Amino acid sequence: MNERVQEIGVLRFGPFELERCSGELRRAGVLIKLQAQQSQLLLLLAGRSGEVVTRDEIRRSLWGENFVDFDRSINLCVNKIREALDDNPQNPRFIETLPRKGYRFIAPVAGQAIAAAADPPVPPEPPAAPTRRWLPVAVSVAIAAAVAVAAYTRFDARSKSIESLAVLPFENLSNDTEQDYFASGMTDELIAALSKVRALRVISRTSVMQYKGTKKPVSEIARELGVDAIVEGTVTRDRARVRITAQLIAASPERHLWAERYESSLGDVLAIQDNVASAVAREVRIKVTPRERSLLTARRTVEPAAYEPYLRALYLNPTEENLKKQQGFFQEAIDKDPTFAPAWTRLAVTYELMAAYSVLTPQAALPKTRAAAEKALQLDANDEDAAIALATVKKKEWNWAEAERDYKHVLDLYPNNAFAHMEYAGLLAATGRAAQALAESRRARELAPDRYFPNVQVAWYYYVARQYAEAESESRKLIEWEPGMSWGYICQASAYLQTGRQTEAVEKLQRAVQVSNRSVFELMYLGHALGVSGRRAEANSIVDEMIGLSQHRYVAPEFVAMVYEGLGDRERAIEWFRRAYASRSFHIWVLDDPRIDAIRSDPRFKELIHGMGVS
Repeated sequence: MNERVQEIGVLRFGPFELERCSGELRRAGVLIKLQAQQSQLLLLLAGRSGEVVTRDEIRRSLWGENFVDFDRSINLCVNKIREALDDNPQNPRFIETLPRKGYRFIAPVAGQAIAAAADPPVPPEPPAAPTRRWLPVAVSVAIAAAVAVAAYTRFDARSKSIESLAVLPFENLSNDTEQDYFASGMTDELIAALSKVRALRVISRTSVMQYKGTKKPVSEIARELGVDAIVEGTVTRDRARVRITAQLIAASPERHLWAERYESSLGDVLAIQDNVASAVAREVRIKVTPRERSLLTARRTVEPAAYEPYLRALYLNPTEENLKKQQGFFQEAIDKDPTFAPAWTRLAVTYELMAAYSVLTPQAALPKTRAAAEKALQLDANDEDAAIALATVKKKEWNWAEAERDYKHVLDLYPNNAFAHMEYAGLLAATGRAAQALAESRRARELAPDRYFPNVQVAWYYYVARQYAEAESESRKLIEWEPGMSWGYICQASAYLQTGRQTEAVEKLQRAVQVSNRSVFELMYLGHALGVSGRRAEANSIVDEMIGLSQHRYVAPEFVAMVYEGLGDRERAIEWFRRAYASRSFHIWVLDDPRIDAIRSDPRFKELIHGMGVS
């Protein structure tokens, strides 16, 4: 049998091993995390041990001639490498700095070779050398998503395919914390792009944010999240230019599968290279349908000036104050680029949340939500989030049949959209189909087990289905998961009320009011429970507080009605439910709540329900 000498491609120095192909750095067999660009620079330096590698050489090889923020970027990159090697720049063992010249790797480096059979099994191909591609920012990330999935199947088709992955928060290398929103936006865009592939389970942004800046090994993160692979990357922003690196890492066994670098000028975002996007889509091998392939390669354009406020809005958490800021940012993006469909979609969702948080009245919010959602769909008929928003508007307008038709249409096209299942569950519960609502909410949780609100909905619809033991069990899990959120306490207290544990229910709702900073929503539940428990003075005090708040902000009339029902004051409860009906603020969750079982037989309440189109 003929033999040939075959280079393994492992560089050894001190206690470290550096693989040429993947860029993996290990110490005593333990993987040390490096970003793609850091690995590339270390390979360049260690591969030329004893030589001076000039800053100009490094710039040309890794950053490109025209990159503006090179000095800050290379300094940060070298510092990260030194941290990984536990190297002291004042007394270096590995990397020596030559001021104004470059760097020299000063530790001895050894390679290794072995004899290999003439016809060995075909090894995985090494990742392609990074190349600069002039792409729009959003599209470059979407393409990275498709390439990442494709790379695994191309390089290691013999092993287990990737069925689930997590996108870790992209690292901001701009040396400017003000640019964190930009890196966060890139992470969101990549998650959204990957989520279009039905065969791939992508972990939510909420779950991966805990790993921002983490030093944990990739294998440990993947095990904690229950995924097959991790995508991570960096973003470097310098005024009108941006550089994005991304890499795909398989979890078990841990190994780098793919890495790529993209550059884009924000001023060139309209120059989309459709041929590149199409080529990437063709490379994807993991059960990508023709529709999904068309979505991944769709031509997306945006004015640079519009993309800035759009990303700033996405960076904010939806609180009452931030919702107003988000509305302003999305409107600014639309003013600067009226054809940017995602901004219209997010504006529609923001208006919907503003009504939910009582920032806007339903009369003000619903037409704004509808107009924004319809505009988004006019610009992009494949925008599933806009379609869901429009269906939800119809649901809140009590157009049950049309809303249900729209939800089913969305779910036919996007069966893995957990949010669509959740919204449809709300319609089913409101129209008296509690068992089906519970099934939909459980399906949403199956699709997004790591997300908080699908789990909330499961607990709530167990309660609505009168399965109180299950509701209580699910509620305990919610409290353990997020003790600073009110929903676990609300669901648990609701089950307590229906099983005669009124004192415990009040205690849980007092905690809910505390963690929510006395939100009117939680006050309503507490006031009702106090009334049911016979603590009338305290319940009436909450009614007074809610009516007082209504002088300065919107308070849904049904919130006041619920407290009066808890007090047993049926006349005032009907009066406030009528106000809710007249203002079309009748929150549909009221329709399925066992708290109001006693009032359902009242002819006056029946008349209101009939007017809403619910039998």
